[in-house]
Amino acid sequence: MNPRLDALPPAQRRLWPELRATPRRFVLYGGTAIALRLAHRESEDFDFFSSDPLDGDALLAEIPYLSDAKVVQLAQDTLTCVVDRRGPVRVSFFGGLSFNHVRSPQTAEGAGILVASLEDLGGTKAQVVQTRALAKDYIDVDALMRLGRVPLAAMLGAAAAIHGERYNAMLTLKALTYFGDGDLPDLPAAVRERLSHAATTLDVASIPRYEALPGLGPSSPRE
Repeated sequence: MNPRLDALPPAQRRLWPELRATPRRFVLYGGTAIALRLAHRESEDFDFFSSDPLDGDALLAEIPYLSDAKVVQLAQDTLTCVVDRRGPVRVSFFGGLSFNHVRSPQTAEGAGILVASLEDLGGTKAQVVQTRALAKDYIDVDALMRLGRVPLAAMLGAAAAIHGERYNAMLTLKALTYFGDGDLPDLPAAVRERLSHAATTLDVASIPRYEALPGLGPSSPRE
């Protein structure tokens, strides 16, 4: 994939070529992964997910660009660092995740890292809005529908495949129609209207069924 590096702040762009050293058992998820595909907003963090268990100390020794990083969190299956590239860049690694995926991640030109598919990014965002009220997540869902051409029904179907029986699509639809918590009142009116309309008019019978591919790793790494 050809990443939209214009969505990255300068410090992240300076770190970008060094990310080639990231082990390919990790896949980039989160807002930055969406921004690299859609350039809909600026995103400052790199969040890497893996199905494999994570040894933070071993990872610090393995990845060169972490050699001078400040460790913010080191716990079981979690490592968060801040790397200074004439500005702070937050890089997080999460291991031992029990997610599935529905499409193979793609390799980003320049850094060679794996980036989750739009369907998988939509599926994870459909679950995230159930658990936190952050405007950036709602902006991401709106951008996936509007720019990524991923219908809300497809996000719900992907979320069901990714998370299994513990995922409840009705909670996502409810979340996308209420904007009273957190910083959601600051969402642009047009975004609120598009999300509400998509959620209230969705026919649950239209939610597609995706095959749940085990783990987060690529089924075809160089797709």
